[in-house]
Parts: sequence; C-alpha cells; structure tokens
Amino acid sequence: MTKGPLRRRTPPAPVPTSWLDYIEDHCVRVAIPKGPRFQVDVPDCTPQTKEETLKNYDADSLRYLGTKVWEPKNSSQVDKNEKELDMDAIGKGRPDICSCGIPGSVQCTELHLKDKRTKLQCELGPAFWKWKLNEMGEEVSKLWKSGEQKAFESIVKANLVSQGKSFLEPAVKSLHSQTQQSIVNYYFNVYLLRRMSLQIRSGCKTVDTDDEGPEESPRSKSSRKRCQADISTSDSSPIVKNRYLTGRR
Repeated sequence: MTKGPLRRRTPPAPVPTSWLDYIEDHCVRVAIPKGPRFQVDVPDCTPQTKEETLKNYDADSLRYLGTKVWEPKNSSQVDKNEKELDMDAIGKGRPDICSCGIPGSVQCTELHLKDKRTKLQCELGPAFWKWKLNEMGEEVSKLWKSGEQKAFESIVKANLVSQGKSFLEPAVKSLHSQTQQSIVNYYFNVYLLRRMSLQIRSGCKTVDTDDEGPEESPRSKSSRKRCQADISTSDSSPIVKNRYLTGRR
C-alpha cells in the first residue's frame, strides 16, 4: 500500500481588521452586562450602634481600634481668659524667677510640680486615671510605707546591677505587700529620681544614673570631692550657668 503525497496545510487567511478599531486600546474590551438582572441591591443606610459596628471587624482588626477617652477642647470654645492662662508655649518651661521665697529650692520645685499636676488633672478629667498618670512620679511613694521604702533602698544597695545582681527577686520576697510591677514602678519613678536629684543638689555637674554602693553614696568623701571638682571646673569656664538646685546662696 503506497501513501500519497503529503499536502501542506495552508494557514487560514487573516481576518481583515481596521487598525482604527485598536488605536485607543491594545486589548479587546470586555462587554459589561446591563439591565435589571445585573444591578446591585443597595440596602438603606441605617445607623448602627457601637456594639454592632465592632461586630463587623475581626479580632485582628479590633486590636488597632481604640476608644476615645479624652477629646481636647476646641479652640473656638475656650474662653479668652482661660486661653490666656492655659495656652503656654510648648517647650518654654516656667520662668527662672518665680514668687517663691527661695526660688530653685526643694520646696519651690515641689510646689510648681504640684500646681502643674493639679492643672493637668483638671484638664484631663477621668482620663487622668485611665491613663494611670496617678501612678507616675513622686506620687507612687504614697502607696509605700516608710519602712518599705527604707527596706527597698537597702535591698538595692545590697544587690547592685553593676555587679551582675538583681534586686527584683529579693525585693519581691521581702516586701510581701508589693507586687513585681509595683516594685519596678517604684524603682523608676521614685528611687532613681530621688538619687538623681540628690546628686544635682550636692553640686555634681554630671548626673550618674548607674547604681552606687553603700560606700560611694552622694554624701561620701569621694563623691563630695568629685562634686567639688565639677564645681571648680564649671566656675573656671567663661560661661557659668546658674545652679538652681544646689541650695547654696
């Protein structure tokens, strides 16, 4: 059986198209269905409550949605007299000269801190406690008894961080009425700030936040010599800054 000669397939003839049909778009447009069967049924917009709105979000999105706790006053609603008293320039601070008997003293500083704290509390209202601003600063010491504060100071000096020790575990075991969180809060808000203020008032030019041993307290001989050296160095410089917290007049 012999095979006949193979025939070559001829390509189909190209469909004549006008290049004007594709001058604007490179792709053929998809037909968009129209008519009543292809219309979207949009329900009426009804206001939802806060609980119903939160149900529409998943758990991951709810983490980033907060609740407004405090809303600043509108500048148009602030009384002119109140605006003149409260609108202080940011970063300006209080003036160097005040009406206190001894400006720059411990009592002067505490008085101005108390005034600013009371002013902030009145302005924020309930948000002051929701943001736990009442657990910041020297106010934390009011939650501790005098004996507990002395015991904590002894524990910190006996377990210096610079020596690779930790005061947290001994403090938790010794101070039964205080939790680990309250101890850490007291350390950063009260203990460290008191030690720094003591160094400043003793005349030290450089404030060291690292822990010191009992033999090297700010009142020790070595510290007093270091503070005197800082004072003499600063006095010899052409630019002498006022030392408000030294207590020396």
